Order: sequence, then C-alpha cells, then structure tokens
Amino acid sequence: MDSPQVHRSSKSEQRQEDILVAAALVFSAKGYRCSDVDEIAEKAGVGKGTVYRHFVNKETLFLATVEKAMADLSAFVNDSLDKVTCPLTQFRLAMARYLQYFDRHPGTVELFIQERAEFRRHSKPLYFVYQASHREKWLELYRRLADAGQLRVQEPEQALDLIGDLLFGAVFSHRLAGSSASLAARSESMMDMIFYGILTPHQ
Repeated sequence: MDSPQVHRSSKSEQRQEDILVAAALVFSAKGYRCSDVDEIAEKAGVGKGTVYRHFVNKETLFLATVEKAMADLSAFVNDSLDKVTCPLTQFRLAMARYLQYFDRHPGTVELFIQERAEFRRHSKPLYFVYQASHREKWLELYRRLADAGQLRVQEPEQALDLIGDLLFGAVFSHRLAGSSASLAARSESMMDMIFYGILTPHQ
C-alpha cells in the first residue's frame, strides 16, 4: 500500500503535468505575452495559486513547457528505435517519427518561435541545448551506418548536422506556410531524395 507521501507526490506530479499540457495549448494559441496564467489554470483544472506553487512565474512556466515539448519529442522518437537493431531502419524510423510528432503537436513550433522572440537573452534556444545533449547518441547511429558502408559522406558529424537542419527547416516551413498536409506523409519522399539525391546517376 502506498504511503500518504507517495500519494501526495504522485498527485503533485500529475497536476504539474496537467499545467504544462494546458500551458502548451494556451501559449501556442495566444503567444507568450497575451497568455494569462488564469486561463492556463482554468484549462488545467487547478487554481492559479497551484500554478505558482509549481512555477514561480510565467517565464518559468513557459520555459518548462518548451522543455517538456523537447522531452516528449525525444521520447516519441526514441521509443520506436528500441524495437529494431538495423541502423538504416532506425534512421528511417527516427525521421518518420520526428515528422509525426509535429503532425500531432503542431503548436510546438509556435513555442520554439516564441522562445526565440521573447527570451533572446538566453545563450541558446532550448531546442538546440537539448539537441546538443543527445548529439553523441545520434552520432553513434551515423557511425554505425558508416561502418556498414551505407553512408557516403565521409564525416558522420556532417551528415548528422545536415539531416537535422533539413528536418528542422521542413517542420518550420510547413508551419509558417499554414499547410494542412501531413508532414509524415512526406517522409518517404524526403528520405528518397536524401538517400539518392535529386539528380540522375552519371551515365
């Protein structure tokens, strides 16, 4: 039987999760400056005081919301990779899952844009901080592709940076263009061009 302390901790963690989910919806829809903590509290089903017990101010809440989005994105991509061992299959899955995440959570891009606009004084956006902290894991995948003779580019670091930039750019352009098409539906054509290029082979 759980102790009262464990029960209280679990309930507190769930409330924090509910607040962050609500905050993501409000911030992405209204922007950081126009978002009100009262509305976030109401959407989360808690009192405003409860929000401030978890997050000291709106800035802290916003940055925690962005950090949660990054953790969710990472988990969504990585969960699928644990089920396969082939590096090429992992590579394909990772690309597809990355795009699927933004299909399911399109407002996340708005959080990235707002963070850059409102918190430029920070040394680096949280997306890139998070990306750097996981860089070695992804480099290992690219090294495995190189060892298997499947990577034409000589430097795995160069390939990793290029693919990362292409995916990030695709997500942003899709959002800013207001496209209603599925990002994930484009993953196969994107991978085809990444793997084989856009030019016909030399005769």
